[in-house]
Amino acid sequence: MNKKKPVTFRPFKTPRYAYGLLRICKHCGRYTALPEERCSKCGKSSLVPVEQYAVSSKGRSMHTRLLLPLLLTLAAVYFGNSIRQMVICGAGGLVLMGLLYYTQRKVRQSENLHALNQLFSRNVGIIKEGLEFNRQEAVSVLRENDVLAYEKLRVISILLRGDRISRQRVALLHSFLLRKDMDLELEQLLLKDFEPLLAEYIGEIAKVRPDLIKDRTLRYVKTYEVQILQMDKGTAILAGVAGAAVRMKRYVLLYSEFIGRYTHELPKDRFLRLSKLIAANPHEPWNGLDLTVAELRETQYRWDPEFQ
Repeated sequence: MNKKKPVTFRPFKTPRYAYGLLRICKHCGRYTALPEERCSKCGKSSLVPVEQYAVSSKGRSMHTRLLLPLLLTLAAVYFGNSIRQMVICGAGGLVLMGLLYYTQRKVRQSENLHALNQLFSRNVGIIKEGLEFNRQEAVSVLRENDVLAYEKLRVISILLRGDRISRQRVALLHSFLLRKDMDLELEQLLLKDFEPLLAEYIGEIAKVRPDLIKDRTLRYVKTYEVQILQMDKGTAILAGVAGAAVRMKRYVLLYSEFIGRYTHELPKDRFLRLSKLIAANPHEPWNGLDLTVAELRETQYRWDPEFQ
């Protein structure tokens, strides 16, 4: 009996830069990656994007720099001995301030980036603390709303990496009925060691989104092939991954030995794709995969017109 439940995830677009998700509370300094209306620490509606916060801080600093030549200009004008001297001092001061303002405008973008880098370097610990608080908050709603918990973890994982959050996300995904139209991911969830739930998830991805099976996933599956084979549906998982790899010539060449071990388990359409790929590139180093395919084609598909 299939206990997986159908779910729908809210649309989520990964920002161009990860820090685009991060906001800071102007009142208490708490960082968060979640789209909250109010700060979860102080309750104030004072959350702003970190980039905006850094740019604003740098802007105040640059304005402060203009105050010194302004004060010097005013002092020079005030203490001038004659009208001519006062005019010259005033004009010179205005020119100096204009040059300084122009220079600041020219370097504003680089100054903003520098301010952002400084903000991150000074607050690494506080940022990690805020993201960990976000993670705990996401886990706390798991029993009431597992979809919301997953969506929160999906956002947080853009900034907070590691096996712990990946395991939590995989465990949640394992309870959902996956569909082709869902916003799914795989390589971001790969762990350093073997995890049966992750292996099962990879098998499901191979069915609904084979395009997500890429180099890192193939290496992971190959590394833990023995452990996966010991699972109840281990052979089916490995055959599914091999079938997904067949879509690209480069993968077939790189993982020819692995694919060869599960060629007899491939569905007809995947085996046909593999057979045509090898036939179109007879001089490539297939490492015996071409012989395995030729033998299987002869024994199982000899009379099939699609293979003629």
